Amino acid sequence: MSLRETQSDVSRWVRAPQGVAAALVEEEAAASGSGSALRRLEDLIRSDEALDATGRLEIYANAYFSRIHGVLCADYPALAALLGAAAFNDLVTSYLLVEPSRSPSLRHAGLRLADFLSSHSAAAGIRKRWPWASDLAAFEWARIDAFDAADGPVLGREALASVAPSEFGDLFLGLGPWVLLRTFGHPVERLWKMGIREQGDLREDLTGDAHVLIWRRDENVLHRSLDLQEEAALARLSLGSRFGELCEWAAVEIGEENAPARAAAWLEQWLSDGLLLGPDVGAGAIVADR
Repeated sequence: MSLRETQSDVSRWVRAPQGVAAALVEEEAAASGSGSALRRLEDLIRSDEALDATGRLEIYANAYFSRIHGVLCADYPALAALLGAAAFNDLVTSYLLVEPSRSPSLRHAGLRLADFLSSHSAAAGIRKRWPWASDLAAFEWARIDAFDAADGPVLGREALASVAPSEFGDLFLGLGPWVLLRTFGHPVERLWKMGIREQGDLREDLTGDAHVLIWRRDENVLHRSLDLQEEAALARLSLGSRFGELCEWAAVEIGEENAPARAAAWLEQWLSDGLLLGPDVGAGAIVADR
């Protein structure tokens, strides 16, 4: 056998949901009992008195599933808790059949779980029973992305101290790469809290959009709900905006009378949360070139 054929066979046997022995039986049945599948395995793995080739590969198959199952439980703790151990085990089995791990790093094992839950036919039963599962998975994955996002200088109040009031309008604001804005079709914050705390009733109304800010601060991942105005303001900062431009936009959206106070409150909150990207050198770097 070629290396590619060997890799394909071993991958298929290891990932078989019913185990290596069952996979071999199925292949033998399809090949009218030719014995070719078992012979290929025995050519690859030596049997001895303690354990035959099938049993040896079964050890790796169990380790493959158990390791990834454990990683997905850690990556999606609220989803695992709300679905329950049996349903989550079935979900992981179905998911790995469709989306086997393709990376040497387990960091990416759950990358496609939300998409799998939202659209694949193998997840139809879960969608019917738990229609919010895909959104909750996407929310938990966004928290992972925020934790792993690139570092950068954070804009603090001390950096603003040297900016003259007349120059505040030219202050350039941008969100750090550790800040994410997400919109969901279900109340993911409430669901996440129910799963993490193992409190709440899944029979209650779990409909309604969620507009969520997710960010990392001091190695902790945080999140909070956003109203539509703050969400729109932060979306502008994701592209970068001068503070004066933000105030002009707020005047149109909110009204000239309320815009200054609202923009100032936003800035105070964003500084407190640690959302804004700071200068690399010196406070003067935060003022955009004119």
